[in-house]
Amino acid sequence: MSRALIRRSGAWSRSQFETGNSANKGLTSTLPEHLRLAISPQGGIVRGLMNMSSDPGDPRLFLSLATPANPRLFGQEQYGLIDFFASGMGFTPEEANTSAVAEAVERYCAAYVIPERTVLAAWNELEGDALHPDELPLFTKEQYEQWQFPYRPFTEQSRIRWIQSYSLTTGRTKWVPAAIAWDSYIPQSGDEESICFGLMTGSAAGSTKEQAMISGLLEIIERDSFMIMWYNSLSLPRLDILETPVSEQFKELLDPSKFTLSVVDTTSDIGIPSAFGLLTTRDGKVSVGGSARLSMEDAVRKTLMEISQLFIGNKAQIYSKTLPSLLPHQVTDYGLRLPYYEQPFANEELAFTVASDEIRGIHEDASIALAPETDRLQYIVDCLSKRGLEVLCVDVTTDDVRQLGLHVVKMIIPGTVQLPRSEQERLVTSDRIYKTPVELGLRSEPIRPEDLNNSPHPFP
Repeated sequence: MSRALIRRSGAWSRSQFETGNSANKGLTSTLPEHLRLAISPQGGIVRGLMNMSSDPGDPRLFLSLATPANPRLFGQEQYGLIDFFASGMGFTPEEANTSAVAEAVERYCAAYVIPERTVLAAWNELEGDALHPDELPLFTKEQYEQWQFPYRPFTEQSRIRWIQSYSLTTGRTKWVPAAIAWDSYIPQSGDEESICFGLMTGSAAGSTKEQAMISGLLEIIERDSFMIMWYNSLSLPRLDILETPVSEQFKELLDPSKFTLSVVDTTSDIGIPSAFGLLTTRDGKVSVGGSARLSMEDAVRKTLMEISQLFIGNKAQIYSKTLPSLLPHQVTDYGLRLPYYEQPFANEELAFTVASDEIRGIHEDASIALAPETDRLQYIVDCLSKRGLEVLCVDVTTDDVRQLGLHVVKMIIPGTVQLPRSEQERLVTSDRIYKTPVELGLRSEPIRPEDLNNSPHPFP
């Protein structure tokens, strides 16, 4: 999901966000009731909703933006929103609006820290099962030694805040650091150590808890598979999508007079179909997307949706004549990643991702994708368990969102490779970065840490 939707001059389908009662009626009339009730300009979980129009030649899709309420307004213990817009895209305006509002609800809950749910303790002081520091790969010794590095090593003696999670693997509760349960967690008191800013992957909303958990897990799996490819500079097989239903849905992206599009199979040892896509315009501008789904066709479809969403929603930034000049170490936030890759030299750093000569078709047994939610969830948990990966869930649903019948969760899979916010805070201590390519036969020996890809990842 794009984290930096920028206004395009003249591109709004309305001059401002629809936040008044009469204005909202048009956009919200087709929303499910539980989402419609979330929208109000005064005190609403979602403050406003608007549609963006696409340009001729863009995919025939609809893009909506929603504004979540900012928990920063509720107290000093809140860092607040990382993203001030939530976006949604669909094949109909109704799909786009529903997606945007659900995303806004997710962002709101994921940023709303509830200190009363936490306890301040060291790992060895907790009663009951707790995530051991060795299970959470964070920063390297060299990073901790950097001048003014903001985080302390996570050890058994670290005094931090913890929150209860539920392990879908063992069926038991387990304490996890609060810093990885909310997207923008900050220490709640001066005697609490800061171990990381917060892991932005794994938050998800759904009309059922199972739906939310599935979505959060698939996001973690997608990012894990991509970052393994990225750090190892792997050129993975490209997918032939021309003879699939997806090609008709996104035929504008396949127009060679305007774009070059490649989608690659990033499926890892976990076995959940995963894809990454790179779109390049004739004038050298780029857009990216990625997805993991229970069928490769669905993963490709979602990947192309994300590519379209990033491209359509960010044209003002993509084509700006005043883009900042950035070096890799200066990419310290998600919002700087798209500008970095719109620099003429930088998009060459993406070339390896689509350089493979191997072409692979999409032929699979996708029956699990049609199974009931509980079966799909258990299938994903089983796939992860086979690789020795535990599945943890923190319910971050706030009381006001729960009253609407919605569920928001933060899924955690300790040991998976995370998408860093800042290049100063790269997370490269997971064994999966080094072992998985060897196990898949993609490398003869593990890559050395000093040989990891130093280019910033491209996801905003």
